[in-house]
Amino acid sequence: MAEFLATWRHTVSLRLRYLVRPYAQAFGSYLAAYAGATALLQPWAWGGWWAFWAPFVGGFGVCWWLWRPWALLARNYKGESRRLPLLFAWMLCLAVSWNVRQCLHARLGEVRDLRSVRELAQPGTAIFFRLHGPFYVAKLRRGQYATTDFTKSKNGTKTYYANCFYACPLLSTAADTAAAALPVPAWLGYIYREELGYNLSPGEVDWRSTNAVARFNARFDTLTLTHFTYLERKEASDLGLYLAVRASRLAPRTEGEPLLLTPVQAPFAMRGLPSLKLALTITLLGSAIISFLLLVMELRPPAYWPDLIE
Repeated sequence: MAEFLATWRHTVSLRLRYLVRPYAQAFGSYLAAYAGATALLQPWAWGGWWAFWAPFVGGFGVCWWLWRPWALLARNYKGESRRLPLLFAWMLCLAVSWNVRQCLHARLGEVRDLRSVRELAQPGTAIFFRLHGPFYVAKLRRGQYATTDFTKSKNGTKTYYANCFYACPLLSTAADTAAAALPVPAWLGYIYREELGYNLSPGEVDWRSTNAVARFNARFDTLTLTHFTYLERKEASDLGLYLAVRASRLAPRTEGEPLLLTPVQAPFAMRGLPSLKLALTITLLGSAIISFLLLVMELRPPAYWPDLIE
């Protein structure tokens, strides 16, 4: 250990200059380019292409940028040891980009101030809606859809979950529940999810999911649906919410995707801040891990350094 520290002290400046600094330049340039392009283009309707594939390709661009500078890292019996920090850098680009996009989507998305719920019949491209007029949430005419699913771990363990989707018609007044007032301008969507257990039999899944749905219904019945600051449009309607809409007696009789909105209780000025905080946290933790690897991983013999740091 003492020998390693004695040798390591002589390489700190080299590591900072030729390993850590190129990483900071590459990642900072990518993040600035992605955030700038997102703010300029506002590709909210592009779906997964911009949310995943652009960071996917951009992350490989960062790795290509760092491939040459990180050649200082020694090879091991598996080959190029620089592949490990490169993999972390690529994953960091994906994770941070997703949260940066979510933050900018919340901060720059179009906002509409509504005097009447009927204006939701033509939502346009708005993402956020603030209601300044009277409205009525038809809780008794809600649609409901329950389902179960599971995740499987590497050791084969199955974890089962119960899901319950609620969709409540958003109307101007209680009188709008009459058939003549259809179609419903928008629907408020609520989702509950609860873990049921591990490696359950079909009978146990049915029994536990039935009890979970009963608890969901009790919680939903006590929920005050009118307490929200603004409404957020869901980018891609969840199939469960769509089926919940179809289960309502006020469900639209025509084909087409209903306008599903999520109630938000946080102050409108705070939108996007959770994603920003998460992006900063991931950036700091990820960069700390990568920098630590660059500072402690073995370097190639000094005879190779002149050719690699030119």
